[in-house]
Amino acid sequence: MKIRHVALASAVLAFSSAAVAQEEVQGSQDCAALQAQFDQAAAAATAEQLSQAKATRDEGEKLCAEGKNAEGAAKLQEAISQISGPTQEPRS
Repeated sequence: MKIRHVALASAVLAFSSAAVAQEEVQGSQDCAALQAQFDQAAAAATAEQLSQAKATRDEGEKLCAEGKNAEGAAKLQEAISQISGPTQEPRS
């Protein structure tokens, strides 16, 4: 019975390690894709939109570099939303 427990524990560890590694790779790909998406959207953004979103993008990029991919991706998505949204111009 002890051999089964050891074998089962080894299988669980191997699977969870592979899952964590896959999550890290996926997270870094998400960060890179979102950074590219931001850069593409920035080309069509106004200067005002871009200045507001740049700090958020930089924060997201920093979080991704620190391995905090979920938080970094959320910040990058926020930055994309800031430059993709309608401009806040006063009406006459």
